[in-house]
Amino acid sequence: MAVITDETLSLDALEPENQYVNCELTYSNQEIRVETVSFEKCRFQQTDFKNSEWLDCTFRGCQFLNCEFQQSYLYRCEFAGCQLLGSDFTGARLKDVTITDSRADYANFAEAVLTGVTFTETRLVEASFQMMTVKRRLDFNRCELNRADFTESRLKLVDLRTSQIEAITFTPGLVRGCKIDPLQAVTFAAALGLDIQA
Repeated sequence: MAVITDETLSLDALEPENQYVNCELTYSNQEIRVETVSFEKCRFQQTDFKNSEWLDCTFRGCQFLNCEFQQSYLYRCEFAGCQLLGSDFTGARLKDVTITDSRADYANFAEAVLTGVTFTETRLVEASFQMMTVKRRLDFNRCELNRADFTESRLKLVDLRTSQIEAITFTPGLVRGCKIDPLQAVTFAAALGLDIQA
């Protein structure tokens, strides 16, 4: 694997098996298809990644503020220490993706298909997971999901047990099977309109 450091280059110039460190990545003139590439502290000038495809990619310390990933494919990708605030993954397909130690407040995963996806120690305040489809599992490990929106999403394969979930929104008929801890049960009960008294 070649390591390319401190260079400015186009997304079209990326080569498989390479590691890019502290690089400035300019715009692509064609469909974005990236495979087996590692990015560390790279800056992406482009914010429109709609219909892109990312396979076996690693992103460490990268920023994707308000980026558009609608209808994109992300397979076996890892995001660590990244900024994903306001990024839009509407209708995207994420499979075997991990997002760790990142900021994804206001991110939008509406209508996305999430297969074996794990968020760990990631802030997802007011993130949207409306009408998403979960396959295999969707785990939130020690995440902050306050005011997140899960409306019209089946939560059967979702694990929230170790995360903060204050004031989340969900569809009552679709929560069956969601994994929560006893304290979170109070939050769910209150959202369902139950009058909990000691």
